[in-house]
Amino acid sequence: MKSTYKAVLGALLAAYCLGALAADRETLSIGRSTADAKKLESFLFPEAQCENVTYQCMAVRPTSERSIGMDVKFQTGSADLTPEAKAQLENLGKVLASRKGKLAPGEIVIEGHADARGSAELNKKLSEQRANSVVKHLVSGYGVEAATLKPLGMGKEHLKDPSRPDAPVNRRVELVRKPN
Repeated sequence: MKSTYKAVLGALLAAYCLGALAADRETLSIGRSTADAKKLESFLFPEAQCENVTYQCMAVRPTSERSIGMDVKFQTGSADLTPEAKAQLENLGKVLASRKGKLAPGEIVIEGHADARGSAELNKKLSEQRANSVVKHLVSGYGVEAATLKPLGMGKEHLKDPSRPDAPVNRRVELVRKPN
């Protein structure tokens, strides 16, 4: 009986910790606009303010995930970046390129998302293609180190607007900095 109690208590504690870890993400929502480069850099890389200074600086790397919520739009069934999407990624590309040599492999995850139309398999593949499109654009257009970017297809599992599963807002890409 005592071992069953310990097992249940251990399982509850593990579930609580996993839930707390899963929710440990700070998000800067940009929407459709082009974000200011300084704002992006200070949110994603707060330690950058301590580089090239002559005084002691107390900024540290974030210990939680940092997410940039960008509504990089795609047409239904497409992974091609629109001109609007490319413009939206410009400052992000510049900020990531400025971190050359300072990021770990896979530290920046590019999450592709799909709306709820179509099968789960189709949407998983499409969201992977969208993430890859953004990675290719950042690497070829801005010289971001490919090894630092990890594309990940999320499918239709994490809708931005679950009340409108077919809405264009659900077809998006999010950038997540993983803590080291």
